[in-house]
Amino acid sequence: MRWARSEDEAGIAELLELNGMPRWEAFEERFIVALGSEGKVLAALRYRTVSKRLLLGLLVADPWAGERVLAKSLYAGAASLAWEMEVKEVVADGYGDYPYEAGYYWGRGSWRLETGWTLEVRGELPAGGWRRVLALLSVVAVPFCRAFRSRGEEFEVWAAPHDDPTSKIDPRR
Repeated sequence: MRWARSEDEAGIAELLELNGMPRWEAFEERFIVALGSEGKVLAALRYRTVSKRLLLGLLVADPWAGERVLAKSLYAGAASLAWEMEVKEVVADGYGDYPYEAGYYWGRGSWRLETGWTLEVRGELPAGGWRRVLALLSVVAVPFCRAFRSRGEEFEVWAAPHDDPTSKIDPRR
């Protein structure tokens, strides 16, 4: 998954033609591409950028390569590329449930994904100010863990990423 380069234009044009669209769009528009093992373009997702948003458009895929898998990986890859660009939101005009399978939600007439930088993605705290405070709010910590342990009884806290809905403390202990 990556931004399309000039050497990908011929492969994108071939995909567009295969899907009944004009070849010239490959040279006029910008795309995110999914490549095969030999560097062949298997799918492309049109995009454009506006203020703090990445807008995703038409998806074209090689029909023999498995559209569902490629679409899901393209929409998920668009989110990680948006993190690179530090945009706030990804908006997709996708058809079907492909964006949903990649973690997008339906809102205001299109598929949307918030791309706020979590501490895990960023790897470090922001320099200062309110962004630093918000980043600290996303840290999951269990303070005073030893204070709640009975004498001689050991227990284990099962930790999972905070965005995992299955995250819990084992109730058997």
